[in-house]
Amino acid sequence: MMQNDSTRELLKDTKAVPHAGQRLIELQRAGWAPLGFDADVGCKALDEIDCTKEGNKDLLAARQEFMFTAMRTYLQALKDRRPGSLEKKRPLPRAVILEFFDACNTRMDLPETRETLLTYLAQHGKVPNEVIIKFQTDLLEDLGFEKDHGCAMLSRITQDFPKDPEIAQKMQVWMKKASQTCMSAVKAHQEGGGQLPQTPMMPMVDKELTEEMQRFIAEARESVAKMSVEEKKSFMNEKTFKKMQVFQNLPPEGRVGYVKRLGDDEKVEFMKTQMIAVELMRKEWEAGQPGGPSCTKEAMQGPAAAPSQEQMM
Repeated sequence: MMQNDSTRELLKDTKAVPHAGQRLIELQRAGWAPLGFDADVGCKALDEIDCTKEGNKDLLAARQEFMFTAMRTYLQALKDRRPGSLEKKRPLPRAVILEFFDACNTRMDLPETRETLLTYLAQHGKVPNEVIIKFQTDLLEDLGFEKDHGCAMLSRITQDFPKDPEIAQKMQVWMKKASQTCMSAVKAHQEGGGQLPQTPMMPMVDKELTEEMQRFIAEARESVAKMSVEEKKSFMNEKTFKKMQVFQNLPPEGRVGYVKRLGDDEKVEFMKTQMIAVELMRKEWEAGQPGGPSCTKEAMQGPAAAPSQEQMM
């Protein structure tokens, strides 16, 4: 059903189908009645398949393929629904923001995403941040918003939706999912015999900015050299981590603009953040900690750090 041309055409119709993902779920649930089962009962049975039973191996593989097919069908529907002209002025509506987060998370969970990241690592020897950003900006445009404008609107979420717990929670999940997907690929690359990839602090070279940043880099390097390991972990606090995540989620040209707008002291702090983050991640990598490297705040601060609000719940 999900791979039928008729289903694709139905999901493509934005007037008849306001939300492709919801309609796809309805189509899936409708498949239980002809089999003689209530949809809720059937879905519950799928969720509760015993993973420990050897006899369920084929069933589990079929369930996984079903899930991947649903994810691909949903993402293809978004691409098919992309408007001819992209929005460059209007703010991102709340519903679009939530769907963007869901679509990005779906993209991260596909096996072909992992393969793309591993191929990039093998060919370029760099952390595949730019590949993930390309996935995200493509999805922004599938949802009808020009990528630079969409990224600018995403950077305003905390201002535009300051008291929206659902958006805040989904944004945290989105950032964590992208980070974990990236670093999981890096870990798999290393386990397959690859070298620890480069982690450039300035992913897009701007000649004028590069020259200007040299004095800030020198000052930051001198300051970091005087810091103890505990001071470095303490430096990577909640506020610093969020700033770094905002920077990481910007497109390359947006990152250059971000740095250019910083004051002198802020540029030094920015470079210190980048240096310490890379150093802590590299040490974690070289130590071969279980679970592999991670660019989350918790990994950078270490086990002695105070738990975040999410951990306390």
